Amino acid sequence: MNFLRGIIRAQGQIFLQAGWGPAVFALAAMTVASPWFVLAALAGAAVQAGCALGLAGWDDARGLHRLREGGNRARSRALGHDPESSRVDAKALARNRTGTIPAEVDQGLHGFNGALTGCAAVLACGPGIPAALWTLAGSAVCALIVWGAPKLSWPESLPLLTGPFCLVNSIAVAVAVPFERTPGAVVPLGSPVHDVLAGAMRGAHQVILGGSVLGGLLVLAGMFAAGWRAGVWAAAGTMVGTLVGFVGIGQGPAASGLLGYGALLVTVALGVAFPARGSRILRIGVPILAAAVTVPLWWAITAVGVAPYTWPFVLVTWTVLALRSRQWRAGEARHDER
Repeated sequence: MNFLRGIIRAQGQIFLQAGWGPAVFALAAMTVASPWFVLAALAGAAVQAGCALGLAGWDDARGLHRLREGGNRARSRALGHDPESSRVDAKALARNRTGTIPAEVDQGLHGFNGALTGCAAVLACGPGIPAALWTLAGSAVCALIVWGAPKLSWPESLPLLTGPFCLVNSIAVAVAVPFERTPGAVVPLGSPVHDVLAGAMRGAHQVILGGSVLGGLLVLAGMFAAGWRAGVWAAAGTMVGTLVGFVGIGQGPAASGLLGYGALLVTVALGVAFPARGSRILRIGVPILAAAVTVPLWWAITAVGVAPYTWPFVLVTWTVLALRSRQWRAGEARHDER
């Protein structure tokens, strides 16, 4: 495991990509927004990754203690095995012995929620001590959520995605910096074609809480660096979201990129990271339809005064994956009946 490599790769995992290309381009796009974003994102990723390793080590130490305690109790009993005393948290023990958590840290899987938390903190507070404390505390809580979710029987079929980031920072904004229901950054409006294209580019940058055309182009370049499928789905997603938002919500939010970022993440998730099986129409249609659904969901979340962050992406992706898992289980049940 290389810790430094892991916190850099975490920047690409924001876009569900583990390669160096997406990570480097994501850092470049953050620099366009603010150099402080880069520092905060790396710090947040480091905090979350460090906490993940610490929690995994604590789990393993506790599991080893229980294993030894169970063995001692079993040896002390005249009649041998005691099922209750030998019940241990073997999963956590085996997980670290096989290197799963360190390997996940190396891939950046335990850092991207912290990275986004750092960006959110700088955006809300500006560079300074409050943003540093927000980044530190928020990233640590993200690590706790990722660690605790499996223990609370969170379904394995639903990856947490950026859910921990959304939960932690929506609460933080509500407490520290009440969210204002504004249409986003003010951008000069032009022709519909210009605004849709520019809005789609800004939407790619809005994933990391930016909002510039140059930043969006860098993000899309990173996606194409990950592979043509990731690039095509990312471009299609932000374009679909922007078009739907332009028609359904308004030119201002669409041109600002606020309606493209959730759709981009959804199409990358459902088209690349968790592709559906079946016909080509299904494999293409579901991500596109899901991308369109993020737009009214963004509007609804914003209308109640909650900072939307990547909630539309998270909720839509969870819904699709849950329906897919339910359908698969129903199919398995019918197969067993035969």
